[in-house]
Amino acid sequence: MPSKTDAPVVIRLSDEERDSGSLTDHHLYDAVEAFFNDGFVVLENAVHDDLIDKLNDRMLQDTQKLLAGHGLSHYAPLNNKVAEKGAAAGGNLSQVPPLEKEWLFPEVFANKHAAQVISYILGPRPEVHFLRSNTLLKNDDRQRVHSDMRFEHPTHPFAITQNVCLCDCGPENGMTELWLGTQNTGVEIRPQLGEPFIEETVVEERRKVRPPLYPRVKKGSILVRDLRLWHAGMPNPSDQVRILLTINYYAGWFKNGALVSFPESLRPHVEELERYANIKIAANYEPDEGYDYLNSKFSNNFSSVLHPEAWEKIAHVKTAKGY
Repeated sequence: MPSKTDAPVVIRLSDEERDSGSLTDHHLYDAVEAFFNDGFVVLENAVHDDLIDKLNDRMLQDTQKLLAGHGLSHYAPLNNKVAEKGAAAGGNLSQVPPLEKEWLFPEVFANKHAAQVISYILGPRPEVHFLRSNTLLKNDDRQRVHSDMRFEHPTHPFAITQNVCLCDCGPENGMTELWLGTQNTGVEIRPQLGEPFIEETVVEERRKVRPPLYPRVKKGSILVRDLRLWHAGMPNPSDQVRILLTINYYAGWFKNGALVSFPESLRPHVEELERYANIKIAANYEPDEGYDYLNSKFSNNFSSVLHPEAWEKIAHVKTAKGY
């Protein structure tokens, strides 16, 4: 009998589930189990296509603004060094979604299905401390295998990345390489503290056990990924700009210190999003005058304020290396 092809668990929501905002008991069970086994699960048909298409069109307009020099283009070359510069060369653009009331759809930015799964993993009222996107431009390069955790961290779930697919994703437009089941590894597998990359010898050993995957996922799907999971950005040979909306949730006890900047006028709407999905959004409210979400500064400080020495060690390494 041929062996079963490895693949992430995909849970397709019925239209009734999608529109009601409530998962069936079986789907909730399967999602939580898949997350703990693989560090990753897909909730398919989680957001209606109409909302996805509207947001994708709007964000593509902002992509062009960033490429033209309007705002801060947080371009992450595929060697993983983040730089604030124009992204015309191709690669990953960390783009802020339109933080305006008409575009902050609750079904996208406070999705009840994802929040339900995440709250059963991290605890009640999980906290949003990062709200951007992975916008992949045309390129022919790839990242090294890495984890977003570059500091000493807990060996159990404390942070989750939620990606909302704004288009169909696959190898043809740069779907992320995933190494399922690697979420429970620590910083000892890196060449040096502060680096995100996994030791090449460790990568090759893991390949023998469970090689990486390049799944196809449909637009409107939500990807729930343990922030510690190994992954790598892949080439995008197409002319299509591929956008994955990125929302990072943390357990309340972890105490991440990053804040998402909103204009003061959005405070009531942000508070409504919190009530809608029973989540917390770590918000910093700025005066409306002069506010432009495209000028939001990038930060990948995913550490805890309870252990500032972890991030200070990374900052020291980055300074010594000149980046």
